Amino acid sequence: MKPCRKCGAVDRNKRGDCIPCQVKHHAKWWKANSEKVKAYHAKYRAENSEKRKAYSAKWYRENPEKAKTSHAKWQTENPEKVKAANIKWRKANPEKIRAACAKYYAANPELWRIIKHNRRARKEANGGKLSNNLGEVLYAKQKGKCACCQEPLGDNYHLDHIQPLSRGGANEDWNIQLLKASCNRRKGAKDPVDYMQEKGFLI
Repeated sequence: MKPCRKCGAVDRNKRGDCIPCQVKHHAKWWKANSEKVKAYHAKYRAENSEKRKAYSAKWYRENPEKAKTSHAKWQTENPEKVKAANIKWRKANPEKIRAACAKYYAANPELWRIIKHNRRARKEANGGKLSNNLGEVLYAKQKGKCACCQEPLGDNYHLDHIQPLSRGGANEDWNIQLLKASCNRRKGAKDPVDYMQEKGFLI
């Protein structure tokens, strides 16, 4: 075997250089021509986008576990890039986001009620956060009846702040009752005692 032309090692290939010397040579060339390499790869990606998408899709189908592990690792190592990509995607796809949210909330009406109340409380600066299963808990405690008129709540009931947020009421589980939609609209932001007196329940 002939020695390497650069370092004299006998472990060489047909080109005349050993593997370590070739690696050093390529690394040096890439470093000196980084802009040229970037431009070449950018041009290739632009001209072969469909080909690359098809190849990636095929690889993901054939290697689901590797793809999942690799993707999770990349997300963990690049949180800022993930955040930027998510923001960019949301700005470019508002209709898809609205459709997905509408579908999710339609399938989870109870959670949607809680989210709306928590959001409203943040705007009012009252603080507090309602439990995700509060509606189910109160429905059972109230035996499915409206806290004001005692008629069946049905499915379209409202989570009502007993002491309204606009009057300083807390957005806490203990300050919530379930009302029929009509009762909640009539109660509005009234004081709970005044409202019940209007209905003839309190003296």
